[in-house]
Amino acid sequence: MSVAILPRASTVALLAFALLPSPASAGAFLSNQAPAASQRGSDLLDELEGVLGGSRRAAAEGRAAAFEDAMRPIFRSLPKADGERLPASGVRYLLHRVFVERHGWFVEGLMSRGDAWNASSPAAFFAEHTGEAAESLFERRLGGAGLSLHEVAVFAATLESLVHEETLERLHAAFGVLGLDAKEETASEHNVEHVIDTYMLMLVLGLNHTTVSPSLVSRTHANIDSIYPAWPETQKWVREVRKEVVSANPESRTSFSTTTQVLEEVADRYGRWQDRECIALKEDLMKYEHGGTGRVLLKDFYGAALNGSFQYTESKEYLREHGILDESIPSHPSVVIPNYVNGPSNCLASSKFYSVCCINECEALLKPLERRIGAPDALPSEIVELVERLPSASVDAPRKLDASLTQRLEEIAERHGGRVPLHGRLFAQWMHHAYPRECPFPHASGAVQASTRREFSSSFGSHVLGEEALRAEVDDFTLAAKAQSVQRVELPWTSEEEL
Repeated sequence: MSVAILPRASTVALLAFALLPSPASAGAFLSNQAPAASQRGSDLLDELEGVLGGSRRAAAEGRAAAFEDAMRPIFRSLPKADGERLPASGVRYLLHRVFVERHGWFVEGLMSRGDAWNASSPAAFFAEHTGEAAESLFERRLGGAGLSLHEVAVFAATLESLVHEETLERLHAAFGVLGLDAKEETASEHNVEHVIDTYMLMLVLGLNHTTVSPSLVSRTHANIDSIYPAWPETQKWVREVRKEVVSANPESRTSFSTTTQVLEEVADRYGRWQDRECIALKEDLMKYEHGGTGRVLLKDFYGAALNGSFQYTESKEYLREHGILDESIPSHPSVVIPNYVNGPSNCLASSKFYSVCCINECEALLKPLERRIGAPDALPSEIVELVERLPSASVDAPRKLDASLTQRLEEIAERHGGRVPLHGRLFAQWMHHAYPRECPFPHASGAVQASTRREFSSSFGSHVLGEEALRAEVDDFTLAAKAQSVQRVELPWTSEEEL
């Protein structure tokens, strides 16, 4: 398996932004038609116990309250059929947002790979991992009146509990592959650290813990520094998490149950900790940025690779296929920074449930707007007032928005009865113009395919260019630049809307 290695940096903190809730209103979101029927049914937890058992019901019940609190601001801002229940497309979107926000998890079946949010049901997740009974349970409710906030929280809590079950499975596998007894409560400190390192090795490199062999683990341990240069820093961070967890019960620091708690905590935090590498990648790309556009001319992108960067070697075909390449000026193609950072090639650790990828900074910018507006849509003047006071990692606030940005917002509102849908494609495009380094350019559904490097290579050949090919590309762009200079006045804008 190939692994993307990214540079390191400290996360840039978002400046304080004072926000107050407002009443919600109705609207349409990410779906051709929201369900109109009302179906309350029996309590979802009772039904869940019937299909998944009492232990999983208890695990979901214990986690649901925290999910409700985390989801509430986004839930209030999404259109609902009767003001209380989300359709399947909204549930999928909300679940994706909350798992990325809480853990940095991009859950299979929830995240978009270039498809529309209503292209698949979130309930399909359960078919593969728990069987058709759980899928039918959630599908029945989604197909009726949709899910309430509490029911979405139960859905999320059930999913999270399954991830933690996988943590336990991977930990047992780590003990087994090292020839150690997981039931031994007096394991040595050295053995426990070796088990934890093996667990992390399987997670970070995406090794299948159900089939991995002792010989492969041994070889990988021996070569981990060359396979993954950030390994020492990862080890250090994991040991810091362990120290924090075991401080509560130091007498049982080497027990299986304590090690389980440590690795559950690691799983919960790893995605957000790992995102520091993504911030560093973005900051490195900004060194080559063209004119504050959130773009790097492709000749400069490849030039950086030739000047010592081990990254930035993806072919034009790969960049185009994944919606990273801006060819609105054909003679001067460019790499869109947030689209590149959030691309699948920068995903790292993976499990059967999720991948750890770069966290979309635009979602962190959208959340304060959702919290403040508390509705699916808003007047252009409301959005302008809020955005002018909303900073990002690269945009200072307060600021005065350009007249062209305000005009674009008015044009979106004209298409929707005077209000701007917060979760439509056009508003996402407007956010890209307002925050070009943080917010990806939103392609229309189906226009791009978010395949992994391996998937792309199997279909199109190598996704990377060698040194000779890189030099040829740079030479071609240099000749084109002599024939035609580029002075971008404004970012590209397309009129397709999707709700």
